[in-house]
Amino acid sequence: MWFVIGGCASCEASIPAVAGHLGQVTGDGVRVVTLGLYGAFPGGEAGAGQLVSFGRAAAGGSVKRPGWTWGMASESLSVAYDPTGTPDVYILIGPRGHIRYRNSVPASTMPQLLAAISALGGHSQTTVPTRTEATSAASTEATLP
Repeated sequence: MWFVIGGCASCEASIPAVAGHLGQVTGDGVRVVTLGLYGAFPGGEAGAGQLVSFGRAAAGGSVKRPGWTWGMASESLSVAYDPTGTPDVYILIGPRGHIRYRNSVPASTMPQLLAAISALGGHSQTTVPTRTEATSAASTEATLP
């Protein structure tokens, strides 16, 4: 799970970095769930649209790929996993919701992220919440046409 906000330079740099390594990440059974940090975007479809536009401006059509979900974080999800509201924070979450690894700025920490995924056993132990889990916790999921 990765929290971003519009106008965040490191988020903008990290989106194409994630896109460039998405095959490696999802090949280990991890799903990438990019969420607009609660309060950083307007609510509803307008905010979801802004989030997707931000992603597309940074990485073009590569944001619409299997294994990569975009949505808006609810207040409770943001407080639970990013209580300080810091943008460009990402978290690997195990199947029972436990934090397995936390870091920030994927553009700068991709080698560490890939090593953490590998060390945790990929799909068998490390997953980001499934689309259903993420969207039930998110207020609005962004639809990518």
